[in-house]
Amino acid sequence: MFFKADAQTHAEEHYKYDRIYNTMLGYYNRGLYHKAVIYPDSLEGNKYVDAGSYYFFARVYSLSNEFDQTLSNLEKAVKGGITKDQIEKMYDLDGFRESNMHIIYEMNYDKWHQEYLDLVSSIAFDSVYIKEIQKISQEYSNNLKIRRADGDEIIEVEDSLRFYSTTKRLDSLSFYAMVSLTLDKGFSTYRMIGKEYYKYTRYLRYNMPKDYDENCEDWQKIKAMIFAEMEKGTIYPFYYAAIEDYMRRGTKKPQLYGTITSRYNSFISISGKSLQFENPEELNVRRRSVGLCSIQLKMWSEARDLPLSLKEVQFK
Repeated sequence: MFFKADAQTHAEEHYKYDRIYNTMLGYYNRGLYHKAVIYPDSLEGNKYVDAGSYYFFARVYSLSNEFDQTLSNLEKAVKGGITKDQIEKMYDLDGFRESNMHIIYEMNYDKWHQEYLDLVSSIAFDSVYIKEIQKISQEYSNNLKIRRADGDEIIEVEDSLRFYSTTKRLDSLSFYAMVSLTLDKGFSTYRMIGKEYYKYTRYLRYNMPKDYDENCEDWQKIKAMIFAEMEKGTIYPFYYAAIEDYMRRGTKKPQLYGTITSRYNSFISISGKSLQFENPEELNVRRRSVGLCSIQLKMWSEARDLPLSLKEVQFK
């Protein structure tokens, strides 16, 4: 999957972000915070740095006792949507909470959070699209007997076999409902439907039946819509690569892009050593073409061993 010029520019920018972020993550996972804090400045101006990124930067700076930088990044994170509840539960920020800079954070949180609320309220989301997604989601919950208790979703399971068959049937129904909605109203993005986008894209990407024909006319139309959005930069440049890997996993074919770095059999995680990749010597070339860092760096950042299929590969 190689893009036109505009989309390739997005891919290159995300490749830089992905490479630096995963380098930071690798050092963070090893407790080498003094090395992790070297990198945030390298992402200045990168459009893929979001509220979650700033939140991570703030945590790393706190662990390195650089509390002025923690405060600066928390401000950006809060203005991007990170909440006080998330911040208060994060133990990485314990040192920051004991510093004088935390007083400044407390004094300014409401003002920063209001900037986020004002931004959200100024965006005209597609309310009709949102209601259709909520309707599909509600039907799924009703049929699966999901109830809420103390803010958590609880699934009422009569037996494991019935639960498995029911979820597979409902996954398929919700996927086809999202396909129909997309064909009718176009492929949606976060800018169109806000937080409902995460639910929408989860159903569309991960609820695809294993026997679904990705060459059918409906899916080819949706694929064209997705590529159009990738070229505009409204979704990640590796969006369809992740779908393609997921489809291949369903048919037990090797991945093309290595977007799935762990493998699951029902609810049991299997070692990454069992992962297989198509033409592994060219894997990193394909990954970079869709904006992803090398597979070695990705595995290192997650503290995982390379799969056996990659151990002896001389990457291009």
